[in-house]
Amino acid sequence: MQEVDYLILGAGLAGLAAADGLRERAPADNVVVLERDEVPGGLVRADYFDGYWFDRVLHLLYFADPKTETRIRRLLGDELAPCPPTAWVETGDGVVRYPFQMHLRGLKQSTIVRCLADLAEVTYVPESDRPAHFQEMLLRTFGRGMCDTFMFPYNRKMWKRPLDGLAPSGFTWNITPPDLKKVLHGALTTDTGFQAYNATGWYPRPPKDAPVRGMQVLSKALAAQAADLRLEHSVESIDVERRVVVARCRDREQEFRFRDGCLCSIPLPRAIALCRQAPEQLRRACRRLSCNRVLSVMLSVRGPRPEGRGHWRYYADESIDFTRLIYMHEFDPDTAPPEGWGLMAELLETSRSPMRPEAEVIARVKADVARVGALPGDCQIIDAHVRTIDPAYVAFTLDSQPIIEEASGFLRDHGIEPLGRYGRWEYSSMGQVMRDAYTWADQQSAASPPRTRPTTVEE
Repeated sequence: MQEVDYLILGAGLAGLAAADGLRERAPADNVVVLERDEVPGGLVRADYFDGYWFDRVLHLLYFADPKTETRIRRLLGDELAPCPPTAWVETGDGVVRYPFQMHLRGLKQSTIVRCLADLAEVTYVPESDRPAHFQEMLLRTFGRGMCDTFMFPYNRKMWKRPLDGLAPSGFTWNITPPDLKKVLHGALTTDTGFQAYNATGWYPRPPKDAPVRGMQVLSKALAAQAADLRLEHSVESIDVERRVVVARCRDREQEFRFRDGCLCSIPLPRAIALCRQAPEQLRRACRRLSCNRVLSVMLSVRGPRPEGRGHWRYYADESIDFTRLIYMHEFDPDTAPPEGWGLMAELLETSRSPMRPEAEVIARVKADVARVGALPGDCQIIDAHVRTIDPAYVAFTLDSQPIIEEASGFLRDHGIEPLGRYGRWEYSSMGQVMRDAYTWADQQSAASPPRTRPTTVEE
């Protein structure tokens, strides 16, 4: 058994940022990071196919606080480039800039009138009681016109379940509440001056011959700060009373005992399942927590790069399989050869639904890409790959929050801090995850004095 001051479970952004934050207070070999995959980064990784780079999912870095921004910009230096995004929303009544509610001018005139009238009604006749579910929250926030045009069809595609079965809060931090005066301005002019929450975005742009591209540049740089990162170590069990974690690397098991603290970014339902002393009632409740998986379909395209398509585009039409298309060359021109570009389609499925054959998914995406006119006539798809991310999006059902609070409380009561999008079972950005991880590390540094070295004991 190895004893350490801090044990970090998972080498995604949460675990890596926490390890980086602990470097200043603890000897390097007193912080151990365990990661089940052979490459660190979790969701923040990129795939390479014959000259084409694709992020696993759409990534754009924006910061939740100045302190985290200072840390990451110092870490990446000139390789982190400004990337203010342009995104578009395609509906059956017209194409508008993202966010939809602030740029109505691109819609049909009759649709604009309806959206404004319905927004005025919910603005000046507000409801006093709390919305009962997500669908009601959308109606009260945007009005029937905006909901029928975009909010309802897109969110049905996104969540793959009835909207009246989802909670009214928990995953709505990136929904911009409409101010009627600003919405009117956006309906009258294209130059609204509005800035979305991710307007000051950043994206890595390393030298052309760099061995890694995409947002994996960030996770690689953070991983380099972790002195004791152990890859291919899968957590098998957690003994919360003894503060012992059992991990397996190939055919060998090893035990780790943490003294000061443990950070767990393992998905919350699995973390509870791994805890030997977790009450059976809590285990059963955690199995009810819901999520969606993402199928990222990565298309290598040969031909001239399109202009004016933006960094990504949302599609409200529910007969189109993907929720959005992402243009990788807009983030970094060197993610593809000069004579080509990468196009990525994002599809959502519930994690409990059967997996479709990859060939079927690719064929459907190619057909829908042609249908929406995303592929110019002088371009050709030369390669296609599917990457499955599961879990990807946490779905907050009506009974989720009490379960999440009970499970998180159980872990914290035993010195384990759940952290990260899946560790806390929340809907959060990369900037928020790193801020929370650095905050936890700073709190640990202030709470306990540093030790000199780890010990190994026999049991």
